[in-house]
Amino acid sequence: MAVSSSVRAAFALAVLASSAVLAGVVAVSAQNAPTPARLVAAEVSPSPWNVRSGGIAAFDVTVDEKGAVASAETVQDVAPYSDMLREDLTRWRFEPAKDGGHAVSSRVLVLGFFRPPETSVPAPERPRYKDANAPEELPWPTSAVVPPYPPNALGSGKVLFEVEISDAGKVTGTRVLNPGTAFEGAATGAVRAWEFRPASRNGRPVASRAYFVFSFVGTTP
Repeated sequence: MAVSSSVRAAFALAVLASSAVLAGVVAVSAQNAPTPARLVAAEVSPSPWNVRSGGIAAFDVTVDEKGAVASAETVQDVAPYSDMLREDLTRWRFEPAKDGGHAVSSRVLVLGFFRPPETSVPAPERPRYKDANAPEELPWPTSAVVPPYPPNALGSGKVLFEVEISDAGKVTGTRVLNPGTAFEGAATGAVRAWEFRPASRNGRPVASRAYFVFSFVGTTP
């Protein structure tokens, strides 16, 4: 059966119209997708010196719709660092998360990695973070890389990161929030190699944003 040119033209216009509608739906969905909270001001206390221990301290931080820290629930504790980091968190300020263009409360993983002062730090056979009961709403490390102590660095120092984590648990972006320290390069190389169980929303893995404090503990003040 022959198809007239007018019918073909009408069909082509319908296809173009449906494509335009689909593109519009995708664009609107992208605009209305929830955006995570973003850190805008943070206080990080000086690293302690002459402390031989290390490990991971992590908090499930609730950021309210005004960007203030409403609570910081311990996910993993490590003395003496957890109390210090928790106290710092009370003074952190965020740009609040947004959903549909409106500010909403949200939860953010804040993790402190405290490297002991030894030149070589062997990974334990069963690190504590692998057994931690972390909330599904937050990403959680499944493989952590210990940064080397930089040969050109002295004493103690900290590097504060904003870390983007994909729905596959890969680090897709890092941003140093306190640039210029001698520890920045070593910490950046390590955190980019970390792997995660991704955050979950409504039972499905989602991309997320987290904040890490990499602390290098020195042997001199």
